[in-house]
Amino acid sequence: MSKNSKNARVLTKAREMAKLHLKGEKGPSKTTPLHGKKWGYRDNPEVQKRIAEMLKATQEAKGDKTEKTSAKRILRGAGKAAQQPSA
Repeated sequence: MSKNSKNARVLTKAREMAKLHLKGEKGPSKTTPLHGKKWGYRDNPEVQKRIAEMLKATQEAKGDKTEKTSAKRILRGAGKAAQQPSA
C-alpha cells in the first residue's frame, strides 16, 4: 500500500512541476529539508577528538597493540584539537 501511496504523491508533484514548466516558470530554487538533521560531527574537531579517544580506549580495553585505521583517520581529521598539549 505504501508504495502505491508514494507513487501517487510523486506523480502529483511531477504533474504540478510540469504545469509550472509549461507556463515557463522554473519552480523552486531549492528543495525544502524534511527534517533538521545536520552532520555537525563531521566538521567539529572537538567531536572528532572525542570519537578518536573513545575508539582508542576501546582498543586498549580489548588489548589491541596497534591503532585501527579509523581512529588514525579521525585523529588526522581533527587537526589541532587532537594534538597533545605541550607542557
